[in-house]
Amino acid sequence: MVVIKKLELSLDLTRPTEELIQTIITLLEFFPGQQLEILQQVDHRVGEMLAALQKSQQEPEEKVAGG
Repeated sequence: MVVIKKLELSLDLTRPTEELIQTIITLLEFFPGQQLEILQQVDHRVGEMLAALQKSQQEPEEKVAGG
């Protein structure tokens, strides 16, 4: 059995969304039975990042409106 401990990817940075999706799909293939847990952790982290970005974008708008 071949054990892969390192995977190198080449990404097209002009297509970030598609490349991220394909990278996740590729990585999940190496972790049968763990896909749900991995995706839940990714979902949680992405949710935190989205919340932080939304908050940082709302703060300047509130300063201008209140300002």
